[in-house]
Amino acid sequence: MHELNIGGHITELRKAKGVTQEALARAIGVSGQAVSKWEGGGSPDISLLPAIADYFDVAIDCLFGRAAEIHKDIEEIVLNHVAKAIDEFDGEPWEAPEECQAAVFERAKKVCWAVLFGILGTRIFNQMGLPTKDLFGDIVMKSDSSISLYGRILYNRGMVLASSSRNFPYLFFMPEPEKGWGEGLLPREEYRKAFAALGDEDILRSLLLLHAKEPNTNFTAGYLAKEAGLPAERTERVIENLTEMGFVKEYHIELEDARQKFYEFKPKESFIAVLMLMRAFIHTPTHYIICAAERSKPLLRPKGDNA
Repeated sequence: MHELNIGGHITELRKAKGVTQEALARAIGVSGQAVSKWEGGGSPDISLLPAIADYFDVAIDCLFGRAAEIHKDIEEIVLNHVAKAIDEFDGEPWEAPEECQAAVFERAKKVCWAVLFGILGTRIFNQMGLPTKDLFGDIVMKSDSSISLYGRILYNRGMVLASSSRNFPYLFFMPEPEKGWGEGLLPREEYRKAFAALGDEDILRSLLLLHAKEPNTNFTAGYLAKEAGLPAERTERVIENLTEMGFVKEYHIELEDARQKFYEFKPKESFIAVLMLMRAFIHTPTHYIICAAERSKPLLRPKGDNA
């Protein structure tokens, strides 16, 4: 028969969290002596188990030494898990302070990495002598910014690319549709024009400069010329290109004796994502946390080939 050792599991959770018996006691409203008694071989009252599990952010099953197996509604459970900091904020969710946003992004990051590892299954980690509970240790979540650690999964059904670097962390999840990625591509000419624009020094400098400003910045041609160090004729060409790419929209304001032209800049988060992925494209990753490439199909299938 399995020996009940709730106190021992509480000890493990407390030490892993790095808190004292007194801190745990204060959090759940009991005395320090009570916690000491549990960890010495006793067990808490059953009514306290939910509060203890919530404090350690685990399922109650974990207090009994059992892995919590969730067979349904996993999506809702993950949603609630990630949203916890925002949901506990006493105010409108969209007004939550940055510390709440940081907390939900930290949880979301771990969930994303769990997805990456989960695609490989758990046996591979057991064979490596690396229990799944240790996957989110220092190597993944606290990587030194001087070393960029990557994850790469490339299967016939899709890809996952990830970076755990503090300077540019990302996780790019891309399942492949039935007809392949090629079906979703734009005409080559549109890519050529976009790459040509980003390859233009004046345009790239202007985009980097404007993305460093407050969102929805309004500016004049003279302002951009001054900030980017461009002559008037080159500034006009840059603004034309930015307008064509959807970054800039032209407006006019009627003054007493003149009509003033100005531009509204609309930042694109996709531009930042492209820069992040281009870094890995330019400098091929060499340090992988995990790398699994078992794809037998070409990355782009000819249109009409649905095999």
